[in-house]
Amino acid sequence: MDEVLPGGNMNAVVRDGDSVLRNAGPWTPTVHRYLRYLEMAGVDGIPRPVGIEEGRERLSFVEGDVPLYPLPAWVWDDAVIAAGARRLRELHDASVGFGLDGAIWQSPAKVPAEVICHNDFAPHNLVFRGGALVGAIDFDMCSPGPRLWDIAYFATRVVPLTEATPTGAPGMDDARRRVALLLRSYGSDATWRDVLRVASIRLHDLAELSIRKADELSKPHLREEAEEYASDARYLRALLTGAPG
Repeated sequence: MDEVLPGGNMNAVVRDGDSVLRNAGPWTPTVHRYLRYLEMAGVDGIPRPVGIEEGRERLSFVEGDVPLYPLPAWVWDDAVIAAGARRLRELHDASVGFGLDGAIWQSPAKVPAEVICHNDFAPHNLVFRGGALVGAIDFDMCSPGPRLWDIAYFATRVVPLTEATPTGAPGMDDARRRVALLLRSYGSDATWRDVLRVASIRLHDLAELSIRKADELSKPHLREEAEEYASDARYLRALLTGAPG
């Protein structure tokens, strides 16, 4: 019997045995080609495309635990930041050389197009087994962009960089250290200011996307989420005025 999986904020996900079914779109063939490219590049722990059936894509199921909101306390461990940053670097590096001819993306491409960005790389799209990070899922929003676009968004979710501190999460008084850990683990020479600047833009972009999807998918709760993203974007922009380095 098909099992509707929790999460799936913008795309319903149904498990069917050892695979999952999701709504497909014009971008799905490109995403499937990209997932096969990552597999050829030696990336483990990602969905494998099986095919497209009557408007739905079929992907392999990545076995493990995916944290849901409100996020469990262990997600805020430094080890999750470090492991997540290393996994993001692996995905970015593996995407180099992917052919863009004829590609169709659900998310607009960004400049500079250094790598293929996941565009929703966050704890709710990471897979864990026994507390260890083993995979990443939900690549349907991926598109070309700068490394920092993904890095900054990951920081907003896992540091976190938010005006209101989620239950059990570290406060903003520890944010700068945790961002430094993320950047060091990824191997990025970006600065605290770089992360704040791009994170604020990324959240503004996400707020606009959520508003569009609220109407397109008839999901009014996405408008509430859009307001939170916009508020956090304004908060991070305000921090920039007093953020050295």
